[in-house]
Amino acid sequence: MNLQRNLVKTAMTWKPRYFDIGVNFSDLMFQGCYNGSKTAKHPADVAEVVARAQTFNVSKMLITASSIAESEEHFELVENYKSHFGLTVGVHPCTVAQEFYGGLDKLEPLDSLDEKLARLKTLTEEGVAKGFVKAFGEIGLDYDRLHYSTEAQQRAMFKAQLEVVASLQHLNLPLFLHMRNACDDFVSIISPFIASGAIKKGNGVVHSFTGSKDELAKILDLGFYIGVNGCSLKTQENLDVAKLVPMDKLLIETDAPWCEIRKTHAAYSVLTPYPNLFYPEITLPEVESPQIKELEEVNQKKKKQPPSKKQQPIKMDELLPFPSIKKENFEKHRILVQQKLENLGEAPTTIIGEFAHPLIKSRNEPVFVGLVAEIMASLYGLKSDDEIRNFIDTVYENSCKLFQI
Repeated sequence: MNLQRNLVKTAMTWKPRYFDIGVNFSDLMFQGCYNGSKTAKHPADVAEVVARAQTFNVSKMLITASSIAESEEHFELVENYKSHFGLTVGVHPCTVAQEFYGGLDKLEPLDSLDEKLARLKTLTEEGVAKGFVKAFGEIGLDYDRLHYSTEAQQRAMFKAQLEVVASLQHLNLPLFLHMRNACDDFVSIISPFIASGAIKKGNGVVHSFTGSKDELAKILDLGFYIGVNGCSLKTQENLDVAKLVPMDKLLIETDAPWCEIRKTHAAYSVLTPYPNLFYPEITLPEVESPQIKELEEVNQKKKKQPPSKKQQPIKMDELLPFPSIKKENFEKHRILVQQKLENLGEAPTTIIGEFAHPLIKSRNEPVFVGLVAEIMASLYGLKSDDEIRNFIDTVYENSCKLFQI
């Protein structure tokens, strides 16, 4: 009887905990700028994106860096979210040509290479001392996008950055690794560091994994965790590989604003709309803001005016309880929301529902990490609520164990 009571109590008090291990808040999409344009389609909204994620229990995030400048700039962001964010220091393989060579066509590194590598080391030491830096990365190889950096440039700078990590061995900092279509070179470069003990076996994650079954086996043989996001779940072949990731080696991520789960992806059909175990129903406060009096006054004025034409509905996301709009329609949406607010007699909630901050179509956000969890639970064949709860807890604890946040 006591066991049954405890199980019921656990079911009533349990809630999911998520750790999105890959977020790119430095991307200009979070400043409202898209496709290389410097003209913002909407105001910068990192704060709103973070608040939305926290509403659905994304309590921790790892903010990844692609360059030395980003590595440094993120310090201020993490200062504002100390207990929730960690960050990485490193140069992405697609950025090494510009960062270390001065261009794709350059065969030799810049004269300032040693200075740049020393800066990465110093930033890492400073960031660890402040409690900000939780991993070194994003480093690795990407042979799918050689229009950014050549294979030779990537290999040389992957090794050079691993040498920086080796010089910081006393920090025991995990690696945030990138590997696309380059597994054999990846393994051959990093294995000597592991064999020598300069890098601890398994102390890192190969994020956004899209490789084959054989490649998965090679990465697991190095002991690393596997990061899965929407890019890992596009095709049936992807799903066949993803379900082979051992649960105790799985981490989940969004790689926001990239790698969203699209309707065309093989995994989309398993997703269910809010509320569910992955996105429990939000209990709203009776009054969220002090706007009631103002709205009542507006409503009284409206009653004295001729009735307006029927307003168009606010378009909602199919899975989560938030408006979903195209980036170019942000201002149109804002005006529509304002018009609807003027017709209300009480203050609405802005936590969820039609008055919440809108999702931007095709821009991924940390709040979507629960969708990755739902897909992986389905791939593992988990059916009962208890199995799913245990799975979500396990993945969260995997992330906390690796990154110490």
